[in-house]
Order: sequence, then structure tokens, then C-alpha cells
Amino acid sequence: MRKTGRRARREEMSAGRIEYIEAARQRLRSRRLRRTILLVALVAAAVIYLTGLVNTSVMLLEDMADSVRIALMPEQGFPQQTGAGEVYQAESLGDSFVVLGSEGCTVFSDGGGRLNAIGTGYARPALAAGKNSFVLYNRSGSELRVESRTRELYTRQTDGHIYLCALSDRGELAVVTDDVRKLALLTVYDSSRNELLTWSTTTAEGVPMRMAFSPDGTQLAIAAVTAQNGQMLTNLYLLNLRAGEPQLLSSEPGSTPLALTWPSNDRLLAVCDTHAALYGSDGSAKGRYDFGGQTVAALSAEHGGLAVLFGSGPSSTALLLDGGLGVQYQGPVPTAHGIVRGADAIYLLCESSVECYGLDGTYQWSFALDARPQAMLAGGDGDLFVFAGNLVQRVTPPSPEAESSPEA
Repeated sequence: MRKTGRRARREEMSAGRIEYIEAARQRLRSRRLRRTILLVALVAAAVIYLTGLVNTSVMLLEDMADSVRIALMPEQGFPQQTGAGEVYQAESLGDSFVVLGSEGCTVFSDGGGRLNAIGTGYARPALAAGKNSFVLYNRSGSELRVESRTRELYTRQTDGHIYLCALSDRGELAVVTDDVRKLALLTVYDSSRNELLTWSTTTAEGVPMRMAFSPDGTQLAIAAVTAQNGQMLTNLYLLNLRAGEPQLLSSEPGSTPLALTWPSNDRLLAVCDTHAALYGSDGSAKGRYDFGGQTVAALSAEHGGLAVLFGSGPSSTALLLDGGLGVQYQGPVPTAHGIVRGADAIYLLCESSVECYGLDGTYQWSFALDARPQAMLAGGDGDLFVFAGNLVQRVTPPSPEAESSPEA
């Protein structure tokens, strides 16, 4: 007997027809998701406008627009051509990263999508990243441009030649230029792009070489260098952007500042080639660790701690410090030229591989590369982004079952 009705039609439906219907349903769900995201963005924009916070919420709206666009992009996967040439810098952004090289600047999403490509023609390009945006500038030039993850936000011309820039997570911008009256001029702009304060430094105070905003954007740490008695002197200042008066935290003769970072709003970590020091947001000293004359090859201050790679020859040593600068591990590691600290491991950039070790120094795994790696970033989900040749590839740590011990 021949079947009739809905059941018969479903049984006679071809596999291709079923796939077509499922694809149509998926497209419908995607359209609904896009409409929902756009509706949320429009409602948020309307609320911000009606509450009179337009000027102070420019970065928020631009971040939201970027997030919507990135969320709607399909996964492209890795590896990807960077188009940047020789890598100068690579910095993490929100769900994305930016790479600066000899051929330009490119922004990728964590899924492999190319979000932005910038050809500047700068003779000495450099960048400083905030949470979801970055400032790209020409050292010894007079132009800077602030970029979101997907587009240019604004450009600015300076009166003097630019030495250094820093960008906060909330959009405050600090710019150091030469100063014909004294030595260097620091100008800080608020998130609405208006001038907030200026500070002209003297030869006694030095030229700012490193800067970092606190996460809430209320304080700026500045490491300035000058000369004293024939040797370099590093002066560390804390500038409260509400009070506008710099506070001298320390003066370190014979040291060069390497990094400033804020593990939290109330803690500042300053790393020089001779030591690491921890300060409170009030300027009080919280801890110190001296490197004992070892040569710093690379460092990584992430996840509340510090990883330092020592060595300039055929051997390398790793030093891992916790949030209070207590030693977690110190010992030999494979010869490397880069280090990244993760939440529960460190990753070493070796000549043709990435090597992973636990925070107690135990070997975990290795990933072979076809070319010498130039830089490495840690992704938000535990993966790594490795730049080798003109490619960026994503390295996913193996499961514990797949990890093996190194060969003897």
C-alpha cells in the first residue's frame, strides 16, 4: 500500500533538499542574530545620547561597532599572510591583535579575519596598544594616528618630533615630543581628545622612555632617562591625572627601563635591565628583585606575574616571579630569544620551535616551525599566535594525553 501525507513526503525528500532547508534555517537564524545585535547597538547609542554622555562615550560606541562587525565575520582560520614584512611589534587587542612590521601594520581577529591594513610610510614606526584600540606613530616625525580594530579614529599633528606615545584602555592618550624650551614635553589628552595636562621635563628629570596608564586611566607611570656622573639614570614618576603633579618614586643609576605595567589599579610593576620593582598606587614600595648582573634577553609581564629570559649566548635561563615578586622558578631552559607568560605556563621562542614549560620549570610540549619565529602573543583562550616568516599561525596546546616528554 502506498504511503500518503506528510510522512510520505518527508521520506521521499532527497538529502540535498534537507541540506538546503537546513541551510535556509541557518541563514534565517544568522539574520535574526544580526538584527538583534544591531538593535542592541542602536538602543545603547540612543541611551548614551539621551543621557548627555556623547563626548565621553565616543570610544565605547566605536568599540561596540567594532565588536558587532567582528562578531558577524566568518572564521577565516590560520595561517594567514601578515603583509607586515619583518615584525617590529605585535600587541593584543580585544578578541584580536595588531602586528607592525617593515611593510606596514595589520589587524587580525582571533578567528583569522583581516580587520584592517595600514600602510604608513613612516621612517621609524611604533605603536602602543590600549584595550581595543592603538596609536600608531612616527618616531622623530610629527604625526600619530589612533586606530580602532577596524578603522582610523583620528590623526593628530604635533608641534615637536615624537619620542613616545601611550594609550589607555579608556582612550586617554599620552604623547612625548621634543621641547625647545627645556628637554621634552609630555602632553596628555582625555578620552574626548581634549588636552588634559602638559609637563615639560628638564635635563635633571630626563626624557620619558616608557609610559603606562593604570587600567582606570587615572594615573600614568613614566620612566625617564637622563645622564648623571657619566652613567645613565632612570627616574620613575607617578603622575596623577587629576592632580597633575608628578611624584618621584625612585632614581636608579646605571639602569635602563624595559617595561612598565599595571597588574591592577593599585599596583605598578617597573622592570629595568638590573631589577624589577613593585609599587602601590600611592607610590609606596611593595617589593624588589635584583637580577644579579644577568643580561635580560626578553620579558613578559602577564597574568599577575613576571617571566624574564636571561642569556646572550648559547644558553638561556628563565626567571619566573609571582605577583609579589617571589620566585616561582629559576633555572636553565632551551636557548631562546623570546618568552611569553601564560596563566599556568611559559612559552619560549626558539630557533625553529615553540617550547612550553610549566611555572615550576617542568617540560610540557614542543611545536615545530618551518621558519624562525619573530614574535609571539598569547590569545584569550589559551592559544598562541606565532609570527614566522610572513605568516601568523595559531598554536593550540595539546591535550594532557597528547603531551610527551622531550627526547633524551
